[in-house]
Amino acid sequence: MMLRPRWRKVFADVWSNKTRTLLVVLSIAVGVFAIGAIAGANALLSREMTAAYLAVNPADISIYCDAFDDDLVRAVRRIPGVADAVGGQTVSARIQTGSDQWRDVTIYVVNDFKDMRINKVYPAEGAWPPPHRTLLVERASLPLIGARIGDLVTIRLPDETLRQIRISGTVATPNLPPAALTNQTYAFMTFKSLEWLGQPEFYTELNMTVTGDRFDKEHIAEVATLVRNKIESSGRTVYFTYLPEPGRHPAYQVLQPLFLLLGFLGALSLFASGFLVVNTISALLTQQVRQIGVMKAVGARSVDIVVMYLAGVLLLGGMALVIAMPLAYLVAAGLTILIAGMMNTDVTSLAMPLEAWLIMIAVGLITPLLAVLLPIFGGARVTVHEAISGYGLGKGRFGRGRIDRLLERIHGLSRPLMLSLRNTFRRKGRLALTMITLTLSGVIFMSVFSVRDSLLLTLDDALKYFNFHILGVFNGFYRTEQIEREALAVPGVIAAESWGFDTVRRVRPNDTESDSIVMYAVPADTRMIIPTVLEGRWLLPDDENALVINSSVLGLEPDVKVGDTVTLKIDRRETEWKVVGIVRGIGGQAMVYTNYPYFARMRGFTGRAVAVTVQVDPADAANQERVAKELEAHYKSVGIRTGTMQTTAILRQQNELFFNILVAFLLAMALLLATVGGLGLMGTMSINVLERTREIGVLRAIGASNSAVQRIVITEGVIIGALSWALAMVVAVPLAKLISDSVGMAFFQTPLTFSFSVSGALIWLALVTIIAAVASLVPAYQATRLTVREVLAYE
Repeated sequence: MMLRPRWRKVFADVWSNKTRTLLVVLSIAVGVFAIGAIAGANALLSREMTAAYLAVNPADISIYCDAFDDDLVRAVRRIPGVADAVGGQTVSARIQTGSDQWRDVTIYVVNDFKDMRINKVYPAEGAWPPPHRTLLVERASLPLIGARIGDLVTIRLPDETLRQIRISGTVATPNLPPAALTNQTYAFMTFKSLEWLGQPEFYTELNMTVTGDRFDKEHIAEVATLVRNKIESSGRTVYFTYLPEPGRHPAYQVLQPLFLLLGFLGALSLFASGFLVVNTISALLTQQVRQIGVMKAVGARSVDIVVMYLAGVLLLGGMALVIAMPLAYLVAAGLTILIAGMMNTDVTSLAMPLEAWLIMIAVGLITPLLAVLLPIFGGARVTVHEAISGYGLGKGRFGRGRIDRLLERIHGLSRPLMLSLRNTFRRKGRLALTMITLTLSGVIFMSVFSVRDSLLLTLDDALKYFNFHILGVFNGFYRTEQIEREALAVPGVIAAESWGFDTVRRVRPNDTESDSIVMYAVPADTRMIIPTVLEGRWLLPDDENALVINSSVLGLEPDVKVGDTVTLKIDRRETEWKVVGIVRGIGGQAMVYTNYPYFARMRGFTGRAVAVTVQVDPADAANQERVAKELEAHYKSVGIRTGTMQTTAILRQQNELFFNILVAFLLAMALLLATVGGLGLMGTMSINVLERTREIGVLRAIGASNSAVQRIVITEGVIIGALSWALAMVVAVPLAKLISDSVGMAFFQTPLTFSFSVSGALIWLALVTIIAAVASLVPAYQATRLTVREVLAYE
């Protein structure tokens, strides 16, 4: 079957200049790949994590309160709106991981492993259900304790009792926070094993599902209020109420903003690739203006010209899809397996949803078409007279503009360098498009490094905000004088301060209640907090019912202002508090602060505390760990039972792991953008060399060597790279601040402490110089292959 002449021309245009075609196809493919990989991974993870989460029949409501038994569970089941209710107990213990090393472990006590109706766990390896006097360890937690199935481990219970217990197997629990990221250890046992450990058998946790729409947050909150009132009416204190996001894996709420940010960067890479398509089609139209004139002279209409060139672009987009779609799927599948493993979720299928494929096809075909509409319509409108006489699209001559005249005033440069400089500004429209691509790449690259520096600076601010190195929580109340005196007796401790804390809920004017908020009771002149006051003031020594809230509280209760009187429910009692200040929130956790003496008097433990904050010197990680161990041992020797000892060094390590993962993803997208920028520059230089074929021939005719021609071309590319870096520096600071704020709001509900990365700017300067030089090598090599005879015959 013979193709019509117009379609033979379309294929000939694509095939005749293979380098140009390859650059355009790769540029489009990079953008499609970025969009497809992110969209595919997002769709796969959303489906797999949601399916795994819903399979465990997660609790819609979890309430932690004073001890209760099956009678209360049965009473709660009869409350309207409650579909099912199950009691449980959580034991905070410690497990020995070395000769003098212990790790916190949360042990979930289950009534009947064979009849788990809510928050199910599934056997992964070993015994099921756990035999008497054994533990099941959550599978991602097992490597953290350095043990294997069958090992006998030592656990320290809250009453300081040491018991040895065997690990009989592992379980999968996709509804718990991922151990790999949180560095937490989880285990499970039966109530019979709990009794063997000498611990009381009762429930402290109530997990419920609701009837009706389980995705209706308001409905779930209403049922939670009814249950909470029922528990409090029985004389028990509700300490915490947890309402997870309905139908969503808890970890996916962290992934969603990450994918939105990565998707935005992927869209930018696709946007940048469009500039190379525009440059290429514009150059092709310039070269073929006489062909267009001839086609019109023999009867072609403007619409025929437009359709023909659009078909060529569609062909390029189709070729890009052939490259990009398989690679995008492989990366999406790999990301899904990697992230699902980190989130402790099994992947049951890697079949990418149809919408992800359709997104790739749409962006691969439609985006290039939209990019070239303007130059194609402009080229198609040229008249036969303009085309044949050579006018209409311009030759890009140097010397007519202000920049050209300014460059003519520059003296003292070598002739080859001057030629490179003038050639740079010869095609200003093409230069502008290339500059936009490289500048965008540089801005994003510098912004990613700035986000990393801002994350670490924000972490530093958080650790300075909490100006201590060790936080110890006790299993009971002890005299503040004794707590602080014994802490100061440990070598390395330079300051100690007793704190109280509780969980509270705001009672709103409409009688609804907020989520639980942490209240810290601290001395007004505390040295362990260095708050940033945003509005109002900090606590004073003579304050009584004064309350300072952090900015994260405003995310839950936006109507609260300085000077307001708010009602807080503490241990079933409603009390009035006056908001005297707002301080900056750290990490997105809602916190309020009050004066310790007043709080202790109101709660009935004057002169006693349940926690201690400690400063050590030196404050390095090794010394913090050493002092924490010695402090715990010393407290034990004087009869003070400790529950946990947390060092800020461990907290920093955990957060830096998450930060590094986040930055790695962002940096990968930034490098993709840099790749698009390099391809764009290579395409621009190739077009420039092709258009200057005769000029290069003249240079060769008057004795220019191959190396001299190469230096002119490469220098031109490096100049473009340097100019793009200078422009990127101007744009990067405000845009990096915007991206930094967006990352902070997405992950921590507060803007990050911004820090522009000078090192990132210098790294990009080196990188863009290398990219520009490498991108110019192929065009420079092409220029040296042209003979004098070829260039004189060039039309």
